[in-house]
Amino acid sequence: MYYTTGFRRDEIQDLAALVHEQDQRNATGLRRPWPPILGLFWSVVITLAYLRGNRVQWELAETYGVSQSTVSRAIAG
Repeated sequence: MYYTTGFRRDEIQDLAALVHEQDQRNATGLRRPWPPILGLFWSVVITLAYLRGNRVQWELAETYGVSQSTVSRAIAG
């Protein structure tokens, strides 16, 4: 995972925990900004891979087995 994101797994888990904590503070309601099919952890992984490697969304979608629109929602979230 380090080569695609630039972070170790434990660092990504820490980052996901921070995002979750911030989401709880903002009280966004029941709907989370990340796609349910991916969950928070994989949404963070995909976003980091997108930002680090400047990869296109359809390529990430094929890599992670989801649609391009799901990748787009993960990055936006």
